Amino acid sequence: MPRPPASILFCALLSAWPGLSAQAPAALPECAPALDVQEFRARREALVRSIHGQYKDGPFVVLVRGGIERADMGAFAQDQDFLYLSGVSEPNLALLLVPNPDGTLARDELLVPPPSRFQATWDGNFLAPGEAAAQRTGFATAGNVRSLPRLLEQLLAVDDAQAKRPALFTLMKAAPRLGSTQDKAAQAAGGTRADRLDGRDSREAAFAEKLAEAHPGLEVKSLEPFVHRMRWHKSPAEQELIRQSTRIAAEGIGEAMKGTRPGLYEYQVAAVARYVFSLRGAGPDAYAAIVGGGPNGCILHYNACTRRLEDDDLIVMDYAPTLHGYASDVTRTFPASGKFTEAQRKLVQDVYEIQQALLADVKPGARLRDLDRKCGLLLEERGYTRDHGPCHHVGLAVHDPSVDVLQEGMVITVEPGAYLRDQGMGCRIEDTVLVTASGHENLSGHLPSTPDAIEAFMKQRGVIEVPVGLGP
Repeated sequence: MPRPPASILFCALLSAWPGLSAQAPAALPECAPALDVQEFRARREALVRSIHGQYKDGPFVVLVRGGIERADMGAFAQDQDFLYLSGVSEPNLALLLVPNPDGTLARDELLVPPPSRFQATWDGNFLAPGEAAAQRTGFATAGNVRSLPRLLEQLLAVDDAQAKRPALFTLMKAAPRLGSTQDKAAQAAGGTRADRLDGRDSREAAFAEKLAEAHPGLEVKSLEPFVHRMRWHKSPAEQELIRQSTRIAAEGIGEAMKGTRPGLYEYQVAAVARYVFSLRGAGPDAYAAIVGGGPNGCILHYNACTRRLEDDDLIVMDYAPTLHGYASDVTRTFPASGKFTEAQRKLVQDVYEIQQALLADVKPGARLRDLDRKCGLLLEERGYTRDHGPCHHVGLAVHDPSVDVLQEGMVITVEPGAYLRDQGMGCRIEDTVLVTASGHENLSGHLPSTPDAIEAFMKQRGVIEVPVGLGP
């Protein structure tokens, strides 16, 4: 199992171990604030206009439910599409959108649970129905979520003139939360559904079925295509959040690199980065820390982090936090000893050169499929095999909704990798990249990635130096 989080581990270490050295990291620009409520309002307006422009069969209602309260003691993480449209990260919410005949927004309502003194005692004050919640969140109104069945009876009633109900657009696929992706959520839901001793469908699929039962003749349509098209492009404010999240990720990995040496455990290397993430005010991890020493570096999503590093281990470190819900994705490959062997140096240099060739093609109009094809050819030319694609979109999910043709304002990764399993070493170099009008901006390009630069960088003293021998 992974070790305790860095926020716990290092607080204890700093106070209890005189041999543990810590120094304040250099100042970074102040982290970008959370997005303004007017941006979320504009998204809801744009969503309704988009549906109105494409759906020609009559009136419709948009209903989006947020994530439910967790069944454990962990921190709540909002479903990504609900967060994208509302900016509100509290459990058991819903939102209702109803257009005017011209496609403008007639009803913009957030539905929240009524206040609970008991819950406030344990978890703090949450939003409550009323004007204060509406002003705070930017919705036109904030009502009681318990009234949702009654509201749907009214909004979905049969129209006498058209002799049919308004259509309902809602989320139909299993919802990913923070640290997950649409594919992962669908995979988990499919596994439960296929289990002959379980058979449950996703919450979203069950909801659509209940709606059809309660409102005969109701046309329930998927909202995901409309929302996900919007998520492809990042606004300037979103770009700044991802830029800051990436900068924090790069700093955390950089400090981990400087503090690494043989004898440490993989989880201790991860803990140094998590300490920096927390110090910078970043949110939860965008995904589980990947710190693979030696043969573990050939496991693409390795996150056990239990190996004790050996002198000749090459380490693949893939780790990033979120900031106000927005993810990043950064990977570097470096030697545990601080000095590459000849074979390690060749592997890392090869992957670096392939990455640079791919980065040169990132610009508006480029296709991910072409970058993927080019990556495979470049790997094969150097005697490697292709284990994974080199690019994916990044946003509220580390693997955000994807489209093939790149446009200005999109954010992707560029991450070629080569894995020599027979030699017990792998390499991946990954940067988060913003597509600009004239090309691209490498948001994590300042973190050393060539063998020479890494060796020089690892000679520097890190923020945290963990004494060897603090493991079990």
